[in-house]
Amino acid sequence: MGTEQDITNAYKKNEASANKHMTFALLFTAFLLFLVWFGYFFKLFDLGELSRKVTIIIIPFVIVLLCIPMFFIKTKITSSPKYKYFATMLLVLAISILNVVMPKHAILGWAACIVITAHYYSPRLTKIVFAVSMVMMLISLGFGTFYGEYDANLLAGELNKKSQVIFHYKLEGRTYPDTPAGRYIYLKDLIAIGGENRFVKIFTQYYLGRALLLTLIFFIVVFLNKRTKALLASEISSNNENEKNKTELEVAKEIQLNTLPAETLSSLDVEIAGELKAAKEVGGDLYDYVDIDKDHVAFLIGDVSGKGVPAAMFMMKTITSFRDFATKGKTPSQILKEVNASINKGNKTGLFVTCFLAILDKRDGKVVYANAGHNPPIIGSNGNYRYLKCNSGFLLGCLKETFIKDEEITLKPGESITLYTDGITEARNAEGEFFGEERFINLLNKHDYTCLVEFHHAIKDGISSFVMDAPQSDDITFLTFKYRGDNYSYKEMQFEAKKENMINMLAFINDFAKEQNLSEDLISKLVIVGDEVFSNIIKYGYQNSNGDIFVRLLYDIDKKEFAMTVIDKAIPFNQLEVNRPELSGDAKKVEIGGLGLLIVKKIMDQCAYDRINGKNILVLKKTVK
Repeated sequence: MGTEQDITNAYKKNEASANKHMTFALLFTAFLLFLVWFGYFFKLFDLGELSRKVTIIIIPFVIVLLCIPMFFIKTKITSSPKYKYFATMLLVLAISILNVVMPKHAILGWAACIVITAHYYSPRLTKIVFAVSMVMMLISLGFGTFYGEYDANLLAGELNKKSQVIFHYKLEGRTYPDTPAGRYIYLKDLIAIGGENRFVKIFTQYYLGRALLLTLIFFIVVFLNKRTKALLASEISSNNENEKNKTELEVAKEIQLNTLPAETLSSLDVEIAGELKAAKEVGGDLYDYVDIDKDHVAFLIGDVSGKGVPAAMFMMKTITSFRDFATKGKTPSQILKEVNASINKGNKTGLFVTCFLAILDKRDGKVVYANAGHNPPIIGSNGNYRYLKCNSGFLLGCLKETFIKDEEITLKPGESITLYTDGITEARNAEGEFFGEERFINLLNKHDYTCLVEFHHAIKDGISSFVMDAPQSDDITFLTFKYRGDNYSYKEMQFEAKKENMINMLAFINDFAKEQNLSEDLISKLVIVGDEVFSNIIKYGYQNSNGDIFVRLLYDIDKKEFAMTVIDKAIPFNQLEVNRPELSGDAKKVEIGGLGLLIVKKIMDQCAYDRINGKNILVLKKTVK
């Protein structure tokens, strides 16, 4: 939507709101007039009989006039552009009538008519109300001279309250009835004897003085209207720009997340876990992994310079190039050089990307890698994590040619390599202190991890505990692959999350466990575990909506360890955090799912959960005795 249309819509919305407030203002004015009328009716105010009679007759009419808009308050009429003219003209008419019966105090009413138009941000309305008020004030003064409350400034005389007659020092001995006709004859006689021409004086001294003050108020209100209108337009433009930036960031984040691997590509010989936590100002962090052939897997991580949509587009181009060029027979340096040539072509934005690419041979654990200006990865296993020594290389996208060298290392079974971006090491706390490389490596060596889900969870918890409430300034991205070796049995399957598929899910566990020659008792327990976990995902995770459950089963022959990994895209749901129930006492007080999950924890030796890239990942392990 364009800015002009936005401004127009904002004016309409403001007018509708101002009209309603105007309606309530008129109602409040009517209430105040009722109090005035009450005082006049019961003679609480001291004034002439003519004025009193006129006032108690006229004010109820004005009160009714001011209450009319209340009949439209709940209708669409208040949203009409014409309604503001109707409401403001009612106020002008009401003040005009009051000016007739109470000419002493009317100047406050005329000022209110003009000032209240500032609520509409409409100089045109202010000009119309000003012009009509000037005319109506003159007319009202004329009628007020003869019908209103006695005003010595208008009539240049005094009111004899006892006889209800008007006299003047030059007309001593003459009395005039306090009626419209009596006042008129009095003013004519005053002119005839050479006294003041009150008709001229009323205009020049009384009306023009008020008109001058109203003119000053008018110019102030017009100025405020124009300034407020400009501020509103500026605010809308600013909001539009913010919305545009917000939309761009959302698009960039969508591009970023859509380029991530669809599923976790763990296999018999390698376990993989990757995660990207985008900052508010989306950058260009990326990670990817692809099967080059049945024996080789390529892992890529990168960090694009810049923020927003341009960085996200550059990131997407980098990943696309990587997937195109990561083919059998190529080394990491060859792939990165081809990626560089691709993203450098037409790169008018001057963006660049740092990358680290590793290719794992699943047969023997050999890793060939190349670095293009990225952070050195972490290699090792529990208690022995360390930074991998590697060449720094040269970043991609700036030059047509780049300088990258292949290196290699061989992983032992159980060892892993963690690729990460500087969003981790450069994370800051409220004091501006960096998380740093030393703190990162110390964090990893502090605990032992049974799976990569636990490993990644520890990284996130460590960073979160360090930065506390400090805002995240950069994307946090890491990708870990763990070499298992070849002494494993492995199967995986995906099911639609429906109750009728439960039989197939449990049969999948049963069949795999039998293939590993596990005992019937243990197989029964593993099926119970699967039943509880799957049921909770279907009922409480997806809440009976559509979705899938991905199940990976693995048996480590050397360690005699059974592992079940369950992945779903349901709402965030950590089954392991369900409160542990007391087995004694009132069963009705046990939290939903609590008793079943207590059984799961009793059966399985190790349980780990994490929420990664919009997926719930639950890892359960059991050592076979």
